[in-house]
Amino acid sequence: MSANSAGHGTKHFKMHSLAGWGVILGLPVAALHAIMTIKHGPDSIVAWLSSTHGALGMIAFLSAAILYCKLEMDEVIMDYFSGGLRSFGQLANTLVATILWLACVAGLVLAAFV
Repeated sequence: MSANSAGHGTKHFKMHSLAGWGVILGLPVAALHAIMTIKHGPDSIVAWLSSTHGALGMIAFLSAAILYCKLEMDEVIMDYFSGGLRSFGQLANTLVATILWLACVAGLVLAAFV
């Protein structure tokens, strides 16, 4: 056990808790806006996500959701794998989560600000 591993669990728990609250608070807002805009047809959802407040709200919600999913998968990897497979799994999980987040943010930024 390394000297830094004792604080890793606390840091992971705090990040998990904050991401969870972001999802809990962001989901009703995102769902409410989606329900309000879907009544006006599919073009209204594109218009909402292309607006500044729609894009920023969805970026915040997606950031919390993707981080939460990444942290959940990290727990599974840490519980069931060890050694090189654990390192590879955590690296792959981080890469997939980062690529997914970048794709979401790039799409929303391009739709709303370009």
